Amino acid sequence: ELVTPTTPRDRAVRIARSSTGFLYYVSVTGITGERTQLPPSLVENVGWLRAQTDLPICIGFGISQPEHVKLLAPVADGLIVGSAVVRRVAEAAARPRAAVLADVGEYAAHLLSALA
Repeated sequence: ELVTPTTPRDRAVRIARSSTGFLYYVSVTGITGERTQLPPSLVENVGWLRAQTDLPICIGFGISQPEHVKLLAPVADGLIVGSAVVRRVAEAAARPRAAVLADVGEYAAHLLSALA
């Protein structure tokens, strides 16, 4: 189930109570895509949601930089990186498959380096 920054808290609690698996917290309002900055209230909002449920919480939309990973790792069980990976694949589409996979792997390692 999705919970967004604009989901009223009483509705977020109902979503959490009726969900199984994990909750997908949408980090920003608007459309998906890479962001340079995430909302300042994001960590606080996810922390509040964490107190409402035992389900894992994964955060997506706008996650694209090691700084995002470092900021969100303490409150998230997972981070969803979509647009940044898709952009890299699209930019490398004419290259051999092994090169594309290497580029995406390097990008993932760059994001993960924030956890060290």
